[in-house]
Amino acid sequence: MEKPEMMQENLKRPWHERIDPVTKLLLIAVLTLLSFVLTNIFAEAALILATIFLLLFSGKLGSSMKALGFCAFMILTMLLIQGLFYPHNETLAFSLGAIAFYQEGLTYAALLGCRIIVIVLATNFFMRTTTISENAKYLENAGMKYKTVYLLMSVCYILPQMMQNLKKIQLAQRARGIGEQKSLIQKFKTILPILIPLVIKTLDQSMSRSISLQLRNFESKKRTVRALRRTYLMDKMFHRVLGLTSIILIGCKVWMLINK
Repeated sequence: MEKPEMMQENLKRPWHERIDPVTKLLLIAVLTLLSFVLTNIFAEAALILATIFLLLFSGKLGSSMKALGFCAFMILTMLLIQGLFYPHNETLAFSLGAIAFYQEGLTYAALLGCRIIVIVLATNFFMRTTTISENAKYLENAGMKYKTVYLLMSVCYILPQMMQNLKKIQLAQRARGIGEQKSLIQKFKTILPILIPLVIKTLDQSMSRSISLQLRNFESKKRTVRALRRTYLMDKMFHRVLGLTSIILIGCKVWMLINK
């Protein structure tokens, strides 16, 4: 039975903190699968709008929009390549001198770009509204092995860690007299040489944490799982509904591929 003090504390928390981490993970899965099931660009735009509202009502929209800068270059590249070389190009959209862009390729690239935006925004909702310790504690109490929990958390938090490392590198560059670049092309030229060291540093940090946990014997069967200090809103019901929705969406996508 939940104590009255704990009940009052739970009611004071924002709505997104009263939703358990597994529900948020399943919500990401549903939004991602739905984006792949939808084939209409306007439906994809509506899904992006719904994801933006989700972030807006949780107060995390401003910090999440910055993550789109990482995928903006990729989306622009897709528009360029698919607009020129998509195999089903037929209808001319516009031309720049001798270079012709086609409607079919641009539409296909825009659809892929919308899916990337949905995935990035939905993932940011999960990462901005939960902490690593909260996720690990809940998943362990749900019966998941700590090794699996650590692997899942490492994957989910690679992008935020890369962004944190990038900020440190940029601060170090400014301290050495490298000024902040204003245009997108200048920023890309500045970031490009440090991408490989950035990825290597992030992976090295993950390996160091893994070795540290092994030395502390975190995989021991005698290890005590920390008890949850908070309760969540209708977590079991959300798990069933979102899990069933995910299965239905997977079935719809398989059916679409079979009948394509």
